[in-house]
Amino acid sequence: MAAAAAKADRAAAGRDVLVIQDTTEINYQAKAGRKTGLGKVGNGADVGLFAHPAIVVDAEDGALLGLAAAAIWSRERVKGPDYRLLPIEEKESHRWLDTARSAVEALPSAAGVTIVADREGDIYEVLARLPGPTTHVLVRLCRNRRLAGGGTVRDALAAGSTAGRVRFDIPARPGRQAREVVADIRFARLHVVRPKTRSGGADPASVPVHVVEIVEVDPPAGAEPIHWELVTSHPVETVADALRIVALYRRRWGIEQVFRTMKSQILAIEDALLETREALERLTAATLVVASQVMQLVQGRDQAGAARKAEVVFDPPQQAPLAALAQRLDHGRTRKQQNPHPPQSLAWAAWIIARLGGWTGYASERPPGPVTMARGLERFQAIAEGFNLAAQLNTSIKNNVCKR
Repeated sequence: MAAAAAKADRAAAGRDVLVIQDTTEINYQAKAGRKTGLGKVGNGADVGLFAHPAIVVDAEDGALLGLAAAAIWSRERVKGPDYRLLPIEEKESHRWLDTARSAVEALPSAAGVTIVADREGDIYEVLARLPGPTTHVLVRLCRNRRLAGGGTVRDALAAGSTAGRVRFDIPARPGRQAREVVADIRFARLHVVRPKTRSGGADPASVPVHVVEIVEVDPPAGAEPIHWELVTSHPVETVADALRIVALYRRRWGIEQVFRTMKSQILAIEDALLETREALERLTAATLVVASQVMQLVQGRDQAGAARKAEVVFDPPQQAPLAALAQRLDHGRTRKQQNPHPPQSLAWAAWIIARLGGWTGYASERPPGPVTMARGLERFQAIAEGFNLAAQLNTSIKNNVCKR
């Protein structure tokens, strides 16, 4: 994980980035008889692990820059009736603080960091403890929080007037088709109050936040309307500021793509044959890294990747094998069949990996997707190991000859 975080920091240098965190369940119930040490997952009956990664995304263009941190654990106890009264340090929800802090610490080269989370990350301690001079938070409201002076967040939003209208596209997901959304937008500056269950804590009695609400206008028949209430430490004074917050939150979709890559036929982590909790946790960490790399390659396969360096995915020992493969794949080909991207760019590397994964390189063929990139990356890693081993043996032979 440290190596992945270091690469993410290099890619984030001088940029405003988003650290998007979320939790996914890895269910091993189908192979429960061959697994040891695993706790219960979400439904309270099946066994498995939880993974909570923090991916790094360019705030400007949405490019995935890598993986900064991750928490992986097996639930050791069932939540009791008094669980909500425990301090956050004794709850699983502490991962939202720990992982965010680890990610921020891993990204010293970034110009600014915004921690992004869905509704599960709407935690008072996150709002109170994480913001700093170059660190902000952006979460989707889950609880209708009380306000200093009375009332609630939703009361304040309902009392406000519509500030503008926004249009954007949402991707397809199970049970929902992709569509364009037209939504009204409101925003307000509020002071949310510390929950009564935290009255004895060290956190401040209230925290200033800005809240942006979007409500879809005339959604398609049968479709669930888009309604987001976004809480942030970023200043929101104008409609343009509010639209920027909506745009940043929409980048959260990137982590769903990483999870899908982990669990689908591409990497199929839930089909793993390893048996112990410790081995499965290590595998999960490695799979998170690979899933992030696969999505970086998918995103970087065109002109957007031409402006980024291959080193955001590939380590220095992998550069020479990439260059050798580039020469081999271009040799004897017509110009249209050769790698069209700048050497050492991410697009150049993605083209090579896609070719190894079975993509022909013809413009008439569909662009390479996650399956092709994952297959090509696996093949490349084997080639790179052999390439570097051969180089080491060659150096050793030369040294022995010289000594004689």
